[in-house]
Amino acid sequence: MDNLKKRNWWLLMGIVLGIVGIAGWQAPSAQAASVKVLKKKAYSDLAMHAKTTKTAYMWDLKHSKHIHNLKNYPKTTWYLSKSYKLRIGKTTGIYYRVKNNTGKIEGLVWRDYLTKGDNPNDALAKNPLVKSYGGGLAGIKSAREAAKLQVDILALFPGTILNDQYTTDARNDLNAGINRTNNYSATNKNKQAVGIFSAYNWTKTTSKTDFVKLVKAGLENQGYTTAKRNQFKGYQIGVYATPHGYDSNYKNWLSGYGSWGIYLVPTQNALN
Repeated sequence: MDNLKKRNWWLLMGIVLGIVGIAGWQAPSAQAASVKVLKKKAYSDLAMHAKTTKTAYMWDLKHSKHIHNLKNYPKTTWYLSKSYKLRIGKTTGIYYRVKNNTGKIEGLVWRDYLTKGDNPNDALAKNPLVKSYGGGLAGIKSAREAAKLQVDILALFPGTILNDQYTTDARNDLNAGINRTNNYSATNKNKQAVGIFSAYNWTKTTSKTDFVKLVKAGLENQGYTTAKRNQFKGYQIGVYATPHGYDSNYKNWLSGYGSWGIYLVPTQNALN
């Protein structure tokens, strides 16, 4: 091989090896700053919202990566469960562990990005029904559970038509401790109304109680069998069921869970 060919061969090999070397080379990954918890404090789902509409990142719970930007949630109230004083590398800062009202979004947010109180644009936080349960995340959970329990009872009265006013009557009378020896507000308004109420039970139910089974047993004990309930098809119905008390310790807190009230009124009478 003459000198020119040798030079060209070595040049070609150099190019090939250079390409292989570049393809196989990877930049060393930057080492994430070490994170250490110096101090922590628990909170009972304290309402918070973003101070700014500008970029404000939420980190994952390990503070290893950004997972959300608060500016993309302009109507969200965040609920604070814990605060952490973190040492991140050589710096320290206070971070809040927050979540949205469904609990599906949760992470760490630098304290200075948040301020106390419901988000002024959060319609759910201001909802009157939520407020009637005390507001906050506890009120939202209670309202959602009450709605689910209502649906469960409605399924036991097929073909009935939900009436919000009779539902309000049922809730008011149940909470007032109305029983068969007293007059029901709905029956006072309409002699055709049928009122069915459970005993107000403070101790015999838990978070694991089978609610539908409990209600069916209570109805049948009062003579409202499946056949009799089917006779109310086409009636207006008001239904209220007491949810759990969702404070921070709700599973150990005695509530009226398992108690319910029902009003049934023939539609033609309800419209009079």
